[in-house]
Amino acid sequence: MIIQRLQPLLYRVVLRLLAILLFASSQAVLAATPQEALETALGNWVAGQSGVTADQVKMAPLDPRVQVQPCGGSLSFDYPFVNKESVRARCNKPAWQIFVKVGLTQQQLQEMVVANRDIAPGQALKDTDLDIKTVAVPAAGSFNEKSALVGRQLKRPLAKGQPVMAHDLEKGQKAVRAKFALKAGDLMTESAIERIDLAPGAGGSSPVWIPTEITPGTRLGKNVAAGQIIQTTDLAENRQVVVASSNLNVGQVLKPELLKLERLDAEKINRTHLFDLSGLEGSELMRPIRAGEAIRTSDLRPALMVKKGDLVTFVIGRPTEFMITVKVEALQDGRLNEQIKLRNPESGHTFSGVITGKGAAKGV
Repeated sequence: MIIQRLQPLLYRVVLRLLAILLFASSQAVLAATPQEALETALGNWVAGQSGVTADQVKMAPLDPRVQVQPCGGSLSFDYPFVNKESVRARCNKPAWQIFVKVGLTQQQLQEMVVANRDIAPGQALKDTDLDIKTVAVPAAGSFNEKSALVGRQLKRPLAKGQPVMAHDLEKGQKAVRAKFALKAGDLMTESAIERIDLAPGAGGSSPVWIPTEITPGTRLGKNVAAGQIIQTTDLAENRQVVVASSNLNVGQVLKPELLKLERLDAEKINRTHLFDLSGLEGSELMRPIRAGEAIRTSDLRPALMVKKGDLVTFVIGRPTEFMITVKVEALQDGRLNEQIKLRNPESGHTFSGVITGKGAAKGV
């Protein structure tokens, strides 16, 4: 009788022991090995340092003789060498370190339209309001072509660099229609046009012309019939180019106050003209330029930033990681982004550096 009573109890005990063993074995399968934990943490760290996803970080296999020990404390990582081809992983409890070779795989970039300046709500978008930015993953609802946005009106403000989203746009599209027949060469005036609303896409395949105000001197490049929607391609090109504000000499370094923008007829413009005042600092003239004369790319070269014998501030590393600064001697003249020979006056060691600015260089 006693044995019969004990049998169900033993049966329940055995079942519980089996359940505990099965749970423990499943947890052991799910638990990451020390090497897997190291690789996951290292991949996330490199991704954060490089601005990529962890999937793009590739690690070389460890030497089979190297056994990764469990880390009971915290893991830390750093780049021990300038080329950043290896990462040093360190554990503080127990104390150990391992060097791992790493690399990044390229991810296919896609295009996304962004605002190239702050844009107020209610404004009709122009081609010049927009830029194309390459990104790994475009924002959902963004656009990859500027032509799909030209003439569309904003519902809310956009900041510079912000992607233009479908929900940012009014459903209708602004347009300009000729009140009467106009001929190529005619001046565009408010009395010659009327502003209307169109359904998106009703303006045709070419971007419609949406002037918030008509620029003085704007002319038609083609004949336009009465009631016709005016496209940007119907206008005569009349772009601004960079010209000299005053007479400039050979070798003169460009500054914003020496330049201005002026309009030039379309037939006189070619690819060698400059259309933007920004980005010209650090360039110098290769020929004299008269006041009002257009400046071309062929007229410029990087300005001389370092002369032979100058003391140069040489920098290695990055401020976010580590940075070493030392005064060295230039053994050659150097222009912006040019590689020249430098010498450490204390050790006499010579090496190469890239000119980054006036009296400054960095490691190659």
